[in-house]
Amino acid sequence: MNIEKVELYRLKVPLKRPYKIATAEIKAFDCTIVVLQAEDREGLGEAMSDVQGYFWEAPEEVWQFAREKGEQISGLTLSQARQYISGFTATQPCATTPFLTALEALSGSPILTPPSETQFVPMVGILQATEREEIEREVKEFIIQGYETVKIKVGFDADKDICKVRMAQEAIQGKAVIRLDANQGYNLPQAAKFVKNIDPRDIEFLEQPFKENEWEAMEELSKLSSVPLGLDESIYGMESVEKARKLKCASFVKFKLMKISSAETLAEHIGKSKDYGFRVILGNGAAGEISCYHEALVASKMSTRAGEMNGFLKQRESILVESLKTQGGKILLEPNFLVKLDAHKVDKYAIDRQIFG
Repeated sequence: MNIEKVELYRLKVPLKRPYKIATAEIKAFDCTIVVLQAEDREGLGEAMSDVQGYFWEAPEEVWQFAREKGEQISGLTLSQARQYISGFTATQPCATTPFLTALEALSGSPILTPPSETQFVPMVGILQATEREEIEREVKEFIIQGYETVKIKVGFDADKDICKVRMAQEAIQGKAVIRLDANQGYNLPQAAKFVKNIDPRDIEFLEQPFKENEWEAMEELSKLSSVPLGLDESIYGMESVEKARKLKCASFVKFKLMKISSAETLAEHIGKSKDYGFRVILGNGAAGEISCYHEALVASKMSTRAGEMNGFLKQRESILVESLKTQGGKILLEPNFLVKLDAHKVDKYAIDRQIFG
């Protein structure tokens, strides 16, 4: 099967409200989308790299890569295209992701094949409120909607973060698991103060308290924390998982598809990490529908914990002909779901495009 047509789109999709983390405030998703066609079949992939502290690749670099490589793979067989693009995964994992996942979808890879019967993939609810009344309201909504895990962003100010967690615990009252995410916002004294002054009850783990390369701080914190620790931004592949295993500084690891490039490789990494004894989280809260759908498919097949592939819920509207559905705090995976861009939405949000073939 040869690639007959390559469609490239750079979309800027606005969010319902700014998405705030310790390192950034995101108002829109700057996505590069790759659409590959061959023999009346279509495969789509997506990358969204515009998050400070998540990726080293800038959106402009990802788009430039797409334009250059899109032309190169037009006319190649699927295996030739995959071999060519795979040569860039080590240095440009995010930029290669939309190509490799589109190729996997186009080739009918089992890991990206819709399930034979309807499945549900649990997600976390993201608590955005900071004041007691709003926290209580959001928590109540999550519980009613069926969320079993609530994520709280910390890493801003240790004292305020401690108060926020306590208020959330009082509101949740054990009805959901609490996941904490510092997004690299703390130094060691701040993180130590935080973990020593929160009640570990119902807390699943504290994610990424330090910058991605601060392994010594992670090792020190793990010795004094009664709260389990996890890594996200530090995890790009199995080399970093191996390091976490050696240092015994985390019990959770989190993967993002756009840092691994390939859904099949992602599944392999998850399996191996589980074999090492790590509990695995999958998902990207700053990704669009295509990437979230792919991560949900992988999660359903690899039985990971409550996922964070919820970026699509932050978008002002869907960019697909049929939007990704949710039910009871879970992504709904249906056998006949078709990932196809809505041409009207593409025209509405496209800031650049290129077609080869």
